[in-house]
Amino acid sequence: QQLALAARAGRWPLGSAGTHVCERTTVSDRSMSSFRSYLRLLRIPNVFTAFANVVAGVCLARGGRFERHDVGIVLASGCLYCAGMVWNDYYDRDIDAEERPERPIPSGEVTPFAAAALGGGLFGLGLALASMHGALSLLCAVLLCATILLYDASLKASAFGPWAMGSCRSLNVWLGMSVAHDGLGWLAPLPLVLGLFTMLITQLSRFEVGGTAVARLQVTLNAFTGLALLGGLSLVGCALLRSSGPLGWLLAAALFGYVLWRGRALFGPLRESATPPLLGRAIGGGILLMPAIDAAFVAASGAPLAAAAVLAFIAPAWLLKRWYYLT
Repeated sequence: QQLALAARAGRWPLGSAGTHVCERTTVSDRSMSSFRSYLRLLRIPNVFTAFANVVAGVCLARGGRFERHDVGIVLASGCLYCAGMVWNDYYDRDIDAEERPERPIPSGEVTPFAAAALGGGLFGLGLALASMHGALSLLCAVLLCATILLYDASLKASAFGPWAMGSCRSLNVWLGMSVAHDGLGWLAPLPLVLGLFTMLITQLSRFEVGGTAVARLQVTLNAFTGLALLGGLSLVGCALLRSSGPLGWLLAAALFGYVLWRGRALFGPLRESATPPLLGRAIGGGILLMPAIDAAFVAASGAPLAAAAVLAFIAPAWLLKRWYYLT
C-alpha cells in the first residue's frame, strides 16, 4: 500500500517494480487467507484428538508398541476425521448462513463444490491408507465413513445424532486396534467410554448457538457423573487385566484425576447457567479432554511411555485453538 501511494504521488514510477511488488503481495495475502479458510473448515485443532484416539487404539492392540508402518493408519484416521468436518459444514451451509455466517462456506471463502470435492477426496485417501493395513482396517474405515455421512447428512438433528457421533469416536479407536489382534487389547473399554463421552458432548452441542434452560441439561450432566464412575471402574479393570506396574497405575490415576478436575470446571457451571459462551467452553474443553482419556487407558494397560506420547497430542490442539474454532 505504501508503494502504491508513493507511485500515485510521483515518488515511484507507475508500472515499475513497485507495482509488481504490490501485485505479488496481494496474491500472497489472498493465498494465505484461502489456506486459513480451509484450515478453519477442517477444524484443524480437532484432528489431533482423532490422532490420539487411533494411536491409543494401536498401543492397546500392540501391548504398548507403535510400529513405523502404523503411521499410515494414523493418517487414515486424520483424513476421515477432516472429511467429516468438511461434510458437516457442507450439509449445514444453509443453517450456517443464518446462525454462523462467518464460517467458510456461507461467507463465500470456500465454495460448496470445493468443499464437496475436498470431503470426497479425503474419504478416498483415508480408505486407501486404511486398506494398506488389511481387510479389518478397511472394514473399520468403511464403517466409519458410513457413520460420518449418516450423521452429517440425516441423523444430526434426530434423536440418533449423538449416538452416531459417539459411534464415530468408538470406530476411530477400533480403527487403531485393527492393526493387531491382541485379544486382551480388544477387551479394553476405551471405545465404549470415549463413545459415551462423545455422545454427551454432542448432546450439549445442540444448544450451543442459542443456549437453553438449565433444567433441560440435568439428565446429560448427571450422565457425565455416571460416566466418570464407569470410567474409573474401567481403568481399574484394565490395569488388573493387563497387570499394569506401579508407574502405569500412578499415571492412569493422575490422568483420571485431571479429567475429573477439568470436567468439573467445564460442566459444573452449566448446572447454574446454560448460556452459549458457557456451552461453547464446555464443548470445546470436552473435546480437548479426549487425549487425556485415551492416555489414561493406555497407561492403565501397562504402557506409561506410550501414554505420554498419546497425551502429547493435546499440545498442538491447545496451541491451534487460539486461531481456529473447535466446534
